[in-house]
Amino acid sequence: MLIEITSSTLTVLGLVLLAASLVVRLVDGSWIRTQAITFEHEGHPYLRWHDHRVRIVEALWSSGSRRRRDRTPAPSPLPAGEDVTIFYRARHPTHWSLEAPHRGSRRLAVAGLVCAVVGTALGFAPG
Repeated sequence: MLIEITSSTLTVLGLVLLAASLVVRLVDGSWIRTQAITFEHEGHPYLRWHDHRVRIVEALWSSGSRRRRDRTPAPSPLPAGEDVTIFYRARHPTHWSLEAPHRGSRRLAVAGLVCAVVGTALGFAPG
């Protein structure tokens, strides 16, 4: 009886966590990883890269998005001519970040998968 309750609870919890991670990814949209080059224009640091439609996109270094919980200022700009890995939104290429997006949703998905697999395996346990 206890194994059945634990099994079903873990399975449902795992499926809920998987669904939550999917919703987070859908709401946040698609992000693309690319290489950008730094340059300076009129004394301000900028980034330049090609989007997925091979258009050139330019953005002010300080316009990049930062994690909400940190609220720290943007990292210091790199010297002109340096390559940097960035992530940008597919629908809004000027919205970019130095950090990989969806980190929290990946953790939710992994935790959900583990719970669902353990819950399912417990369902087959004798007893």
